Amino acid sequence: MGYIEGITISTCINIVCVCGLVILTGYTGLFSMGHACFMCLGAYASAILTKYYSVPFLIALLAGGAVAGLLSLVIGVPTLRGKMSADCFAIATLGFGEAVRIIMSNISHPYFGGARGMSGIMPYTTLPWAVGLALAAIILTINYARSQHGRIALAIRDHQDASELIGVNVFHEKIKSLMYSAFFCGVGGGMMAHYYTYMVPNVFNATVSNNLLTSVVLGGVSSVTGPSLGTAILTFTPEVLRFLSNWRLAIYGLVLVIIMRVRPEGLLGYKEVYQPVVRLMKRGIGKIKGSRASGSKEG
Repeated sequence: MGYIEGITISTCINIVCVCGLVILTGYTGLFSMGHACFMCLGAYASAILTKYYSVPFLIALLAGGAVAGLLSLVIGVPTLRGKMSADCFAIATLGFGEAVRIIMSNISHPYFGGARGMSGIMPYTTLPWAVGLALAAIILTINYARSQHGRIALAIRDHQDASELIGVNVFHEKIKSLMYSAFFCGVGGGMMAHYYTYMVPNVFNATVSNNLLTSVVLGGVSSVTGPSLGTAILTFTPEVLRFLSNWRLAIYGLVLVIIMRVRPEGLLGYKEVYQPVVRLMKRGIGKIKGSRASGSKEG
């Protein structure tokens, strides 16, 4: 039971991070290969607050997300202000992510621990906390995607020049998406730190960033619940195949290739998991109203 609980908590942590990346990649069209650095920043910020200053867990998580969001301006302002292509932005985030990881490894202050990492973090990330925060992240991201900001982000992704012509401040909207994604990665990093109770900067490497990006593409770039489903698959599949020993990673890769070959638009594409349920509810409500109307006419 503890093993399944651990995988579930890890899945929820990844879902929180992916929810932010959905807005940046799926809706705004910017691919990031270095978002693990924002997890690193959020993890250290929240862990320092809870360990050394006894800040409540939730407030520390939000503060860690805020630190990550603010520091995303360091890479966002110089790269998004001009006409830099999405490919160049992806390469820039990769370099920024590695730079943050190396800098954190070389900070010798006792709060950070350098390359040896930070230990003694309180184990606040329990299953109820993880599930609750993951659901909150999904709901907030769905609302953001359906808001005016989400529609503007889609317009920028599909027709950036036309968006500029009608008065959209493309730079500001891209910065919003970047800060939103960095915030959730910071929160996810804080959850990870308070689950493992020990962390080193090398954990937040390019592989973690690539896994987050893969989850978004696998689930469907224009969906929120799709990448969450993709995250669950990417987290559980290697564990399910663990009995295959050295073959499990090869089969894991083969499963990803088959899924993307069969569903190139992602598992859900442009759809959401809850949409069929909403349609059924609307249909049921319509039938109830129709039966009431017919009953009143007969009366």
